[in-house]
Amino acid sequence: MRRIILLVLAICSAAVFAKAPSQTELDTLAQQLSVKYELLSAKPDTCPAPHQKQCYLSRLTFSTPFDANSQQWSIYFSQLMPIYSTDSSQFTITHINGDLHQIKPSSAFAGFKQNTPISIEFYSQESQITRAEFMPNYILASAGLTSRVISSTQTTIDPDTKLELQPYLAPFLTYEQLQTSNDDATPWMDAEYLYENEFRPTLNTAPLSLIPKPVALTLLSGEVVDLSQGLNLQLANNIDQTQLTAAIARLARFGIKQHSQGVKTTLKLDLTADNPEAYTLKVQHEQIAISAMSATGIFYALQSIAGLVSLDNLTIPALNITDAPRYEFRGMHIDVARNFRSKTFILNTIEQMAAYKLNKLHLHLADDEGWRLAINDLPELTEVGAKRCLDLTEQRCLLPQLGAGLDSQSAVNGYYSQNDYIEILKYAQAHFIEVIPSLDMPGHSRAAIVAMEARFNRLMAQDKHTEALQYRLVEPADKTQYSSIQHYQDNTLNICLESTYQFIDKVLDEVNALHVQAGVPFKTYHIGADETAGAWVDSPSCKALQTQQPAMHSFNGYFIEKVSSLVASKGLKVAGWSDGMSEVTLKSMPANVQSNAWATLNDGGHEVAHRHANQGWEVVLSSPDVTYFDFPYQSHPQEPGNHWASRAIDSKKVFEFMPDNLPAHAEIWRSVNNHHYSADDRNTMRTKPFIGLQGHLWSELMRSDRQAEYMLYPRLLALAERAWHKAPWELDYNGQGAKYDQNTGHFNTTLKQQKAADWQRFAALVGFKEFAKLEQAGRFYRLPSVAARYINNSVDAFAPYPGLVIEYQNSAGNWLLYKADDKPSAVQQVRTISVNGLRKGRALAL
Repeated sequence: MRRIILLVLAICSAAVFAKAPSQTELDTLAQQLSVKYELLSAKPDTCPAPHQKQCYLSRLTFSTPFDANSQQWSIYFSQLMPIYSTDSSQFTITHINGDLHQIKPSSAFAGFKQNTPISIEFYSQESQITRAEFMPNYILASAGLTSRVISSTQTTIDPDTKLELQPYLAPFLTYEQLQTSNDDATPWMDAEYLYENEFRPTLNTAPLSLIPKPVALTLLSGEVVDLSQGLNLQLANNIDQTQLTAAIARLARFGIKQHSQGVKTTLKLDLTADNPEAYTLKVQHEQIAISAMSATGIFYALQSIAGLVSLDNLTIPALNITDAPRYEFRGMHIDVARNFRSKTFILNTIEQMAAYKLNKLHLHLADDEGWRLAINDLPELTEVGAKRCLDLTEQRCLLPQLGAGLDSQSAVNGYYSQNDYIEILKYAQAHFIEVIPSLDMPGHSRAAIVAMEARFNRLMAQDKHTEALQYRLVEPADKTQYSSIQHYQDNTLNICLESTYQFIDKVLDEVNALHVQAGVPFKTYHIGADETAGAWVDSPSCKALQTQQPAMHSFNGYFIEKVSSLVASKGLKVAGWSDGMSEVTLKSMPANVQSNAWATLNDGGHEVAHRHANQGWEVVLSSPDVTYFDFPYQSHPQEPGNHWASRAIDSKKVFEFMPDNLPAHAEIWRSVNNHHYSADDRNTMRTKPFIGLQGHLWSELMRSDRQAEYMLYPRLLALAERAWHKAPWELDYNGQGAKYDQNTGHFNTTLKQQKAADWQRFAALVGFKEFAKLEQAGRFYRLPSVAARYINNSVDAFAPYPGLVIEYQNSAGNWLLYKADDKPSAVQQVRTISVNGLRKGRALAL
């Protein structure tokens, strides 16, 4: 094989490509072309028009080990923020749609010369600052040939951390590559920064507690109860044991099985409480008594037993727990649309959600980059809309957005069959979790639009004109020019066409049929309704509609009101994102409405959350600066994630969240650019409570299930803590309104001390107990970075979670065990090791 490659290279080096490459020549160039991307500056001194206020400067460099003279090729690549100005006379760069761009040689291009780099510098609008935002899988194409992914632009996996590497992307070494503007004070969170700002663990063992923390836990007198022989479950007649199967199975995996010789465990539905999920758990005298109002409470009590034990110590002291959740809605949002998540990932996530008492799974099943649910009679939704490849006509697939590459069968593509969805529903129900499906509309709908155009073309070719028009989502005569937040020119349904509503009605009925088939009630539908930008201005049908309804206040509001009425007519609760929901007239909406409030707290995010709660809507807090788990844990170039709402959301920040008092965070947090901010609630007071809290895992930057799990754990545990338990250190909401900033001092020293002590409890539970449980379940949790610095010629180091082993790399490059009582004097890097010793955390240099 090596001889063949060398022969090809020899041929290529001898005056290689004719004007039009052969397939062999294209393949060789794709294999051998070196592509290097450099982010030169995210805050250049000047930006070309028309984006003078904000841009960033980058460079692409190409080189080959041979001469290549062809000009008849293109490179298609994903660039999240559109390129609008280049300095090259040899190449042109064109923004196609969304993030897809095309590089083409110009007439001045004289070909690649052997080992002679050619560079293009270019400016892109807005900002793109984390390494994860620079997409892989550049595609080399030429007319009439089979396209190929350029090998040098593919990702690899680090053998130690198992994290994704980007060989095509030059290292980020300066603040020019970390900060988005001269006003950006984002810190570089290296080992010394962490040493100055992290809490050093103070507990040497796991405390008597669990995650999430119960309302009350009292230690009783009596001997420790050993669960290694299992549990002898004795159920009252009104309890169906099959409803408890998932909790019983988790205990069994820990070594606590059902056994006639096990600890006598009585389960009764005899509790009188205000909350239907409440339970009590009493452990004493070699017996356990569980009392609850419902099977849900019994289920959570069994999960609490699993939370109390360590995998290496299946004992519980005599104790009494009284418990009930803080919020009715304790959710996790999973985006499977931008990049697909496997069914196995969803089932695994359901297990962990239930383990920590989360009860709502919001599944984001459709967006611009993919439609992920099979729908009867509409095969194009998944045959075309569920995969990406390089078909510029988009009759076979969607454009290869987000670095998807060419393989339509790769893990970033795919969909759930009807049987898959039914399995997910049943599995969620067995874990007391409600699935809330969402097929985002009217914006974020490009996958549906392209799929229904493919359907239209198919049926028109068969002369089935009426059927072709039945579910068409666009109007050819609509010449509106717009650009969505993700830079699409064509991602919005036409809300003035009756066929749009016929399509939505059809989809809702088919989704409901799947719920009926699964035997799982369809309760809530999330319509999306967010981020519609400037559509419909030149739509003839919309102009006609506006003439018919001159009082119409907003096209998007009209759409949401009409779809909400449709959803409500089917007996469903309507839900949507708060920006779109703010465009409706309240009198035109159903009585039962859920709003996900997702405005950032540092930009007055409390105002819309309060307004929607006050008007009687069920508000689920979705604040991006704390609940969006697609953002980095820390502001460091090697930490993957997005950047627009927060540069660092670690588990401690999620733990610190005070969801009942949103404006109060101005005292303890900073803005996205790391500046103090103020929040004034004196004219926006909340008069009604929030219904709950939701975490979010958007998937634009996550190309694998493993990457997604890295972003999810252990933050999911902190989310569960706050959704279930209101800590005594949380600052009570001031119903009279108040102003908060870094100087107002409402969050006093006593509360800070209580919060710090509570964090030590939580961190010890994670470090000594929960990491091992996540590992046993096969979850790819994030190993924390090590805080370290030189003190008196030796290195002092610690991890934020106790119980983890730390390694250091000496001057010879060898990795050695770090010992706090024998501190090393020469250290290059530090890192943590997983509980099983098989995986390493991200190393930080000293």
